[in-house]
Amino acid sequence: MPHLSLVKTLSHLQQEQRHIDEIRLEAHGLTLMRGSIAEFAGPASTGKTSLVLSVMAQLTTEGEICALVDSAGSFDPVSAKLAGVEFENLLWVRCGGELEKAFLAADYLVQAKGFGCVWLNLNGLPQNKLRLVPRTYWYRYRSRIKETPTLFLVTAEEHVTGSASQQSFQLEREDARWSGTGRFKLLREFHLKFHSRKGYFGPPQRTRIEMDYSDV
Repeated sequence: MPHLSLVKTLSHLQQEQRHIDEIRLEAHGLTLMRGSIAEFAGPASTGKTSLVLSVMAQLTTEGEICALVDSAGSFDPVSAKLAGVEFENLLWVRCGGELEKAFLAADYLVQAKGFGCVWLNLNGLPQNKLRLVPRTYWYRYRSRIKETPTLFLVTAEEHVTGSASQQSFQLEREDARWSGTGRFKLLREFHLKFHSRKGYFGPPQRTRIEMDYSDV
């Protein structure tokens, strides 16, 4: 009889069990649940990408493998590096603006399991195309990551996941602060507001993002 062995060691499985809980972003007062879909929606420059990069930075720094489905080429690796994302722990899938490829790639990734986070970045895609995506896609993702350590993140200008997402946030930009005089000024920080569209999580949260150009 051939020798049988576990695909993953017992210690590895026990570590994953400890992960099936929550991811806390203390700086933003935000808690995200593993094994679920979380959605961040808002126009450009409202901070949704910065929030997701904070999640990716936290997880990749801790040694977890994360995946990014870059649907329309909007991902900026320089910004990700400045946010603290460890690229050796990041799988970057570029889809060239093809919606079908983006959703197929996301499907393969959630089936593979084992990722700390899968980010489906829909920024830059036409909203009229996103509205045609069948609701069943989102429920399939939801069922496949249930009871796993994977957090499935979605970013888009408008909400697209419907009732399939356990957490859904709307982001808005409140104000910005500049330095310098004349025609050319430098953006130093901007203030964002975000609130949950599902359940009650208290009053709208506000966060400040400071721009650090020392390493650029």
